[in-house]
Amino acid sequence: MNRLLAISMMLLFPVVVVAEDTKNLLKPVNKAESWRLEQHEGAQATLKIADDAAVFDATKLTGTNWHIQVFQVDLDLKEGKEYTLKLKLTASQRRKVLLVAMIDTEDWHEIGLHEDLTVEKEVRSSEFTFRATGIVAKKNRIGFVMGDETGDLIVKEMTITEKADKS
Repeated sequence: MNRLLAISMMLLFPVVVVAEDTKNLLKPVNKAESWRLEQHEGAQATLKIADDAAVFDATKLTGTNWHIQVFQVDLDLKEGKEYTLKLKLTASQRRKVLLVAMIDTEDWHEIGLHEDLTVEKEVRSSEFTFRATGIVAKKNRIGFVMGDETGDLIVKEMTITEKADKS
């Protein structure tokens, strides 16, 4: 019996260690204060929390996609490190959005993640891996550029974790 217990502990222990290494670097999705909604040059959008999800709704467009953006900010990504972003997204109607990671200061350049997404009515899970390059310490952001189309984007889950170095 003791041998079975010891073997069980050895099998379970590595799972606990791995779980501790995968700390989510993002703030809770379902808190309005976790997000910065940007509206430029007369574009309009809203942010609300509903059913434990963040709902962003682009209501007035200008013809320039970046005039409506929503981000989680102040991310402390590390230069050259690999990260995994996992999402669960949906929308009331099929729509396109741009998923991007960039610095959160002038010149706002991208830092390794740029994905054109088509979001469907059905909830879909996605996963992206990227290497952060050109970061600014504690001044990085990740989110969505959504000023190409009116309509909502519903973010049900979103995590970013640093990939463990292969030793």
